[in-house]
Amino acid sequence: MSQFIIPDLLSTWPWQRVSNPMWREIDEQANAWVQSFGLFEPSQFEKFKMCDFNLLGSMIGTVETKDHLRISCDLMNFYFAFDEYTDMASKDEARKIARDVMDAFRNTEKPAHNQITEMARQFFKRTIDTVGKDLPGVERFIADFDAYTHSVIQEADDRATGHIRSVNDYFTLRRDTCGAKPSFSFFGLGLNIPDEVFHHPLVISMIEGATDLIAVTNDMHSYNLEHSRGLDGHNVITAIMHEYQLDLQGALYWLSGYATHTIANFLSNRRNLPSWGPVIDKAVEEFFDRVGRCVRGYDAWSYETKRYYGKNGLQVQKTRRITLRPRDASYITKEQLQVSIKA
Repeated sequence: MSQFIIPDLLSTWPWQRVSNPMWREIDEQANAWVQSFGLFEPSQFEKFKMCDFNLLGSMIGTVETKDHLRISCDLMNFYFAFDEYTDMASKDEARKIARDVMDAFRNTEKPAHNQITEMARQFFKRTIDTVGKDLPGVERFIADFDAYTHSVIQEADDRATGHIRSVNDYFTLRRDTCGAKPSFSFFGLGLNIPDEVFHHPLVISMIEGATDLIAVTNDMHSYNLEHSRGLDGHNVITAIMHEYQLDLQGALYWLSGYATHTIANFLSNRRNLPSWGPVIDKAVEEFFDRVGRCVRGYDAWSYETKRYYGKNGLQVQKTRRITLRPRDASYITKEQLQVSIKA
């Protein structure tokens, strides 16, 4: 079996791993909420739980209250349920799922007509009840999530046609499919940062850089899993190998250089941000601190979950060596997909 070495893409990232210790108190409750929708067969749900998405929520979310922790966990659980379903979907099926989810976000008081949509509605209603009034922030989240849903439709089409994008084209799409932008918008809820801040070129660049870091980190950690399931066509490593005629190890080294450059640019932009006044400046500082923890959290969780490396994650983090996995099955079947999106 083939072995290769994964680089530490965040070796120069200044934010360290943190976790809200209350996550264990809500882990069972959050998992029971996911299970209540019947999205997964029992054996596959056990695999889903072993991924510890609630641990991920505790690593990347805000830490004000247990309620904030819960909506962070709900976001992560919903993301990955949504991702599993759209990974199995055709373009038309993905479009239907996306359309229904966006309707649920905009109509949180109206019960939805299928499971995955009702999950979205309940999650976002609980979010609004928790974060309070922040209309610009809510609108940003909905817009970013809408872009995310549209991008996964394109991903489904790429997958169906076997299309492998150039590296630049891949990043253009992956900045939306990785879900980082709506995550950042989500964790900015309640800070009441005006839209003008997010229109500033340095802020735009910083969000794009942090998004790329999450995208490449996730692609590196998920490559083995995606390869085993035949889903590695939408992965930056595949795009790099295809465009630059590199083997897997060479593509990983290319990715390491890209991450180092992206981090340097992010930190430079942060030092050069303008002032919008003391109140807004404090909110912006907090926002990017949350972004920094979010980037680190995704990477740290990738070693601690069983999703990517089984029980060997911490050993992989230490040795940087992994072995390509044999072919495996998805968490859902095509039949389960049809049942769960049926009106």
